[in-house]
Formats: sequence, C-alpha cells, structure tokens
Amino acid sequence: MKEHLRASLRDINPDFSQNDIETGLQCFDFKKYKAKDLITKEGSLADYLFFANSSITRCYYLDEKGEEITLWMKPEKTFIAEYKSFTSQLKSQFNLQFYEDTEVLMINRVNLLQLFKNNNNWAMFGILLTEQLHVTLIDVFVNLLANDATRNYQYIQSAFPRFLQVAPLKDIASMLQVSQVTLSRIRSGTQLKG
Repeated sequence: MKEHLRASLRDINPDFSQNDIETGLQCFDFKKYKAKDLITKEGSLADYLFFANSSITRCYYLDEKGEEITLWMKPEKTFIAEYKSFTSQLKSQFNLQFYEDTEVLMINRVNLLQLFKNNNNWAMFGILLTEQLHVTLIDVFVNLLANDATRNYQYIQSAFPRFLQVAPLKDIASMLQVSQVTLSRIRSGTQLKG
C-alpha cells in the first residue's frame, strides 16, 4: 500500500526525493475501515487527509427530509478529505463514507502543515494537490451544467466504471441529480432526449 502512496505522491509532485517521501510517510497512520464506515461526519471537524487503498469514497449530506444526497465520489488510491472543513477547521457539512472494506494511510492536518513548513517539496505537493482539486471541481461543475444526465452517466461509465459496480443505483442517481427511474432508463438506453 505504501508503494501506491509513494507513486501517487510522485504523480502529484515529481520533484519528491526518496528521502522527502520517507520523511513524510513517517507522519502517516495506518488504519482499517469496514464498508459503510464514515471517515468524516457532518458536524465534526475533518482533521485527516486520507489515502484509501481499495475503496471508492462517497461524499453526501442529509436533506431536509432526511434523504441522503450524494455530491461526489472518488476512486481508490486518491487523496480524500472533506476539504472545506479540513482547510477552514469549521465543522463539516458533509459525511465521507467508504463503500468497501479498505486499508487507509492518513495524515492529520497538524502533521501535514508541519511537513509543508519544513520541506519545500511537501509544500509544493500541497499547492499542486490544491490545483488538481480545483481543476477537478471545475470539470464537475462544467459537466453538470453543460451535459445532460445521459452524457454524465456515459462519462462515469467510461472514466469510473467501478463506481457503477460498487455504488448503489440511488447514489449514482443522486450524484447525477436524476431519479432512480430516469437513471434506469438511461442505463437501458430508453431515456428520451429533449
């Protein structure tokens, strides 16, 4: 698992030396989570940046009717946090949940900021990760606004096929902002375009 983390760190910042990475890895904790475990709960502080080995992560909240509304999903082997709470240190508005049993490497905010302060390559990692997240956020908004649900489903189907294998239909529908009936029609190819 640490090899996957090392590779992901280098993907984001190719300038990392082996020593930089090993110094940083000493600050990460290892933990096992079960399917459906929440790693951030609405109303709590998000103090950790997570790297899940084998589970897709979902971000959701409860609407006024108590129904779960899925905002986004992230694939395994990516960095995950409820970033608004993590950076602002305000209570989270959202829940982060693993869909599957997984091993996780995680670093708390205090230790990560210390790495940023003491090591230029870790500071650059923080900048590049933030840029990557910003671009991803723009892409999500552009897709949601510019594309219809059918095209967004096709994008998920081609770019993130495991989402469709692992996530319940209701969560995919919620993320695409359509009903489960509409999503079923899209999946069967009977959705009328209008």
